[in-house]
Amino acid sequence: MNFILNRTAVSLGLYLSILSATQPGDTLVWKAVNAFYNYETAEAITILDSARIEYPENPIAHFTWVAARMLHSEANNSTENTYSILSNSLDTVIPILKVLKNKYPQDPEYGLYLGCAIGLRARVSLGRKQWLSTLVNAYKGFRLIQGVARNNPELIDAQLPIGIVEYYASLKPGLIQLGAKLMGIDANRKGGLAKIEKAAAQGEFSWIEAKKIGAFITLWMEDDPQSALVHSRDLREKFPKNYFYGILFLECLIRMEKDEEAQALLSELEEELPFLTSIQQDWYWSYLKYELALLQFLHGKDDTSLKNVEEALNNYHAELDVILGNAWLLKGMIHDRKGNREEAKQAYQACLSLDNNSTAITKAKKYLNSPFID
Repeated sequence: MNFILNRTAVSLGLYLSILSATQPGDTLVWKAVNAFYNYETAEAITILDSARIEYPENPIAHFTWVAARMLHSEANNSTENTYSILSNSLDTVIPILKVLKNKYPQDPEYGLYLGCAIGLRARVSLGRKQWLSTLVNAYKGFRLIQGVARNNPELIDAQLPIGIVEYYASLKPGLIQLGAKLMGIDANRKGGLAKIEKAAAQGEFSWIEAKKIGAFITLWMEDDPQSALVHSRDLREKFPKNYFYGILFLECLIRMEKDEEAQALLSELEEELPFLTSIQQDWYWSYLKYELALLQFLHGKDDTSLKNVEEALNNYHAELDVILGNAWLLKGMIHDRKGNREEAKQAYQACLSLDNNSTAITKAKKYLNSPFID
């Protein structure tokens, strides 16, 4: 659950950071956006430092500056350091956006970015386990975003954050759905996903985040790699230096049995890994080991697959626990196929303990009761 709330906050933030408009300076901001999506975060920050000075009334420049600083810190610093940088950046930007919103009350963008900035504070308080602050900031931010979306239905891009919250709220009955209801949100899984897909297909500026979130959901939450393949291929082509997009695309290729293309991409990602920061290498090395193990498993190479999936599990340092769950599931399936039932059950239990609403959880429950049969 922590992962879902955390990633939802980030996705809302990064999505809104590229929801553009007709502001002077947008071309410069877009140059920065393309840089940080390609992991060139230092360059993006430099560009945005200039944009904020040259175009002080451009809300996108201010918010994208926050996003770029956050992404740069995540790749280079400790988690607590990233929280401090994000918090300080928001302290700088939120007052500016409040002034601009009051100055231009008829322009929906200022309310949109202000809502996003306030909502993004929830990422800091969530990481520090300050639950009340998390709920308050998330509520305040989302209400502003929701108002803009409701009053500007022509903005297809504005459907993305609504869809994200609708989808994730639908996965958790109880307090989460109650909270969504109090905010006037329909916790609807299909409806939320439809809004995300609409933004991916028709969004003028939100398509990048919409495709990423759509690929994530359809691949690991809906078990629909064919749909995820379309989005992840687009992202890999547009942002070839974004390693996570490469991982998404790789798993889609593996699961769709596009072996030749998958092997070629696997080799590319192996070559690219050393050029990431040390923190990113810690994240993605285990991801890559899992993908290799999955490819080997699907080709009946159980012994080498088991070795690689165990390496992935023993060296897992990433925040994203969906791949971790799939790795535990894969280990259980390998042991079942090798006739090691007790080892398989232990792996399925480890998967279930993550409770992250992925399809790996559903499969682990099934195979815990009845062994996996190829």
